[in-house]
Amino acid sequence: MGGELIEIEKNAGYQAVLTYLQDYTQKIREIQEKYALSVKDVMSTKLIDNYQLSSEERVQLSNLKLKIDHIINEVAQRVEKHRIHSYDHYTRRYELNAYDRLRVDSLVSSVRNINVSIQKLKVAVENFTRCNRFIIGELDECLQKGDFSRGKMFVLGNMLLIYELANYMINFLEKFKLEGVDDILALSEKEINNINITRQNLEKLKQDLDSPDIDDKVKEQIAANLRDREKSLDAINEEWDKYTAGIREVQGKVGSLQSKLPTLRLIRANAQNQLDFFEIMKIFGIVMVTEAVKKNLETLEVVTLPLDELKLISLPPHRVQQLLGFSSEEETSQTG
Repeated sequence: MGGELIEIEKNAGYQAVLTYLQDYTQKIREIQEKYALSVKDVMSTKLIDNYQLSSEERVQLSNLKLKIDHIINEVAQRVEKHRIHSYDHYTRRYELNAYDRLRVDSLVSSVRNINVSIQKLKVAVENFTRCNRFIIGELDECLQKGDFSRGKMFVLGNMLLIYELANYMINFLEKFKLEGVDDILALSEKEINNINITRQNLEKLKQDLDSPDIDDKVKEQIAANLRDREKSLDAINEEWDKYTAGIREVQGKVGSLQSKLPTLRLIRANAQNQLDFFEIMKIFGIVMVTEAVKKNLETLEVVTLPLDELKLISLPPHRVQQLLGFSSEEETSQTG
């Protein structure tokens, strides 16, 4: 049941992101037409600061951009809520008192915060790549139907999406931190300290057993108690070490995502460059594509994140001609 609910939440998030993208692209097109702006002028980092825009238009653009953060946060929270198991059964089973329940709740809350942070990253990439696949599919359908005007809208949407996702991920990773890790490590340190104090007291009890005033039978019983307790302390200490090592491993893996920043910056620059090309394509109609433009425009592969799925729509000469309403045969007859 939990898996089905997670998929429902993810699908709802995808639809919301897709709606956001369509609204954002439409608003960009309206502003571009109204103020006769170039594609370069409507890039997100510059557009909101453009003095020509009214305060209302700036607010609209800001709100559209804030929506994506809200969607990603909301979906991540809901996915994690369905993913984790309730701990109420365990608190009842072990008859925890109020103090112990607070400690358990603190631990559960910290783990949840870590997972929500990871979910935000996954939700962002999964939804953007899914939207991008939809856009590429729609473009192919438009070209098959000869709907070149709508096709150009999807090309613009693809470029804006790649740019926006790369920009979003760069900003996200530059300041990203796993929420909850510090709390767990602090709790672990406190528990390890309690173990060490208990171990010190246990060693003192061992020394006290050497007193000739202690009854031999009692001495044997307590000695056995202490041996068993010492083994249990060792086991508990080992489990805490394993647990914190696992937390640090997760932290290290997520932290290593920052090594993808150069790749993301290249993806963003690639989208920017294709926007510049898109401008040229529209102005000149049929573009005689140079050798440099023939290069593959697909993004680089990475291991940790599926950034290779963030594909810009390739614009080789035949597709440029299609989008502009020309066919190869028409071009031949016109030039011949």
